Amino acid sequence: MAKDNPGWWARNTNRVVHPDEQTPDQARRAKWVLLAFLALIVVVAVGVWALRVFWFEPAQTADSAPKPPAPVSTTSAAAPTPSSDGALCILDNTNRDITTTPPQATQWVIERWAAMPVVEGAGPCVQRDGYRVGFAHTQTGALLATYHYFVHATPSTAGKETRAIAQYALVDGPLKDALLKRIDAVLNGVEPRHTDADMSKIELRGYRMTYGGDTAVVELLATSVDGSVASGGTFKLVWLDGDWRVDPASGESLEASTTNVRVGDFVPWKAQ
Repeated sequence: MAKDNPGWWARNTNRVVHPDEQTPDQARRAKWVLLAFLALIVVVAVGVWALRVFWFEPAQTADSAPKPPAPVSTTSAAAPTPSSDGALCILDNTNRDITTTPPQATQWVIERWAAMPVVEGAGPCVQRDGYRVGFAHTQTGALLATYHYFVHATPSTAGKETRAIAQYALVDGPLKDALLKRIDAVLNGVEPRHTDADMSKIELRGYRMTYGGDTAVVELLATSVDGSVASGGTFKLVWLDGDWRVDPASGESLEASTTNVRVGDFVPWKAQ
């Protein structure tokens, strides 16, 4: 029967424990071999500890950390949500000639008593306290500003937002001061007020324009609903502090009115 052959570990352990059974060279060599093996075990243990501390535990912590909830969009295409600076849309300052052909309205929306055109990128694009302003520095922007100011800032039809928008829209001066006083008189019942029902008996039918870059003269065509009576209102606009403002015609009105105008002299533009 073959003699039992002890393993490498047993042989070298036996040589260290029982050096009297080995030659001096064997005992001395066994001791260093065993020390080297023990050192290798220590190195492996340190490596395992380092991997656990510096690699596996941080990865597990990152994986188990609670994830922030995904943002939920509340913006609606039909009703844009104002951003922190009050922006409702992005202005398009590409100037296009609309003196003979009207801009393309994406829709017409009833505001107060009138059907108002919506033109992408023309404004109003800025939401302020109770009113909207911010128009493109273009012919179309000047036209939209005229529609907007006429409907929302006319003293004789003053509503809750009229004074604030007139304060913003009118060029500073004695005419502005007189118009603000008239708005206050209408709001306080000192002067009679034309209601939205009264104003709905007229219809905005078109415009004509003279444009000078930082100035614009816009005349709006208004008729009775049946078209039997036509009149024009001429507005002078200036580009001031980054928006279109109205230079009032008098202390009584934003515009200079004209009767007996020819409808054919205007660019037709109204809700279909």
